Amino acid sequence: MSALSKYFDQALTGATCREILHPGVDCGQFAWRNLLGTVRSNVHFFLPISVLRLLLLIYHRRAASLASVEQTTREFAAMMLNALCVANCWTGAFCLMMRTTGRIHDNFSVSLAPLLGSCAMFLMPAYVQTTHAKAIFVANLECWIKSCESKVIEWMRESRVMGTVCFMLLSAGIARYARKTRHRTEFWFIQPIRRNHSDATAEQKLNGDEHPCRRVCFHQEPTCARYVLSGMRTYFTFGAILELARRLIVTVGQWQQTPAERIRSLLRLRYRLILFLTLYNGTFRLVSCLLARHRQQVKEYDSTVAGFASGCWYGVYPSYNIFNLAVCALTQTHWNFLAEKYAKVALVQRLDRISFSSLVWIASMCYVTYSRAYYPWAMSKFAHKFIDICSNYASRTASENFAARYLAPH
Repeated sequence: MSALSKYFDQALTGATCREILHPGVDCGQFAWRNLLGTVRSNVHFFLPISVLRLLLLIYHRRAASLASVEQTTREFAAMMLNALCVANCWTGAFCLMMRTTGRIHDNFSVSLAPLLGSCAMFLMPAYVQTTHAKAIFVANLECWIKSCESKVIEWMRESRVMGTVCFMLLSAGIARYARKTRHRTEFWFIQPIRRNHSDATAEQKLNGDEHPCRRVCFHQEPTCARYVLSGMRTYFTFGAILELARRLIVTVGQWQQTPAERIRSLLRLRYRLILFLTLYNGTFRLVSCLLARHRQQVKEYDSTVAGFASGCWYGVYPSYNIFNLAVCALTQTHWNFLAEKYAKVALVQRLDRISFSSLVWIASMCYVTYSRAYYPWAMSKFAHKFIDICSNYASRTASENFAARYLAPH
């Protein structure tokens, strides 16, 4: 299957969009049916995501409010509109290009067909831009790693030790640049803390102490033990809620199951993921405190060392998703650091106004349609589900018909 792209013209000589994309119906009928079908399929795909988003907002804000519901509703509408633009512009461009030129082209028909519809992302809310771009980039990075024929990449992806070492380096980099960045933040499972000078001054005045604060560590908790346990409890709760919500969404749709089967389904959590999140954050906090207390002083590189050490827990739950999320987080934190460091440079100011999330989304959508045609075996489960459901399975139909034509003469 990985050689499909090399024989595209040979396999699709004389083929039409009716044979590949919409067998049995003409382009107009297919366009109407696909529009209605994508509305239905995208509701099924994005509604559970929006419910999970609402639950996380309620957890983060510690209260259920109408504002959270309204925010989630607006984001759901934006996700729906964006997905409909991508799916229907992709199929429409595929048919239009074939009917205009009389043939199906390689990269133009497969990779560039969703280009126009993907540009709708520029109009989406910032949250939708960021989450969508990150999710599809992470999925595409997994596909690239799996399909890459380099011997070095092949060795690295098959070695748990090498994967863990690479994650430790990524974790150290995230902690390093997050520590150096003061105003911009990027979500990650560890967050270095700095001295809050206003709080320290207030504490000194309250205690009538004109000397510097005697506490070595920068955390607000009265003891290091409480600081470490607080972080572990937070990420244990976060991981458990996330997993329970995910299993609940899956289980609700399985009406044919008995009550006992539903309970077993709910309990089928990724326990090692929860363990990883708990130990990863706890170890980072513990090492940070140990380093500071050992020398009675906090050094800037403590966060880097703690990030590297805590990354060893990746071996508990090695995952493409976690690893690729770390790549995204490192890229974003490094950019945040550069944007703050060179904030007064005109070029950086102009670059900072560009919606890079939208550009990443556009490039990623072109790649995901390419990989659906040529590397379906290497795609992540999320990418498969996303492109198939959001296109009302038009992408699967095209991929299967393309493969069938390629395999037919052999």
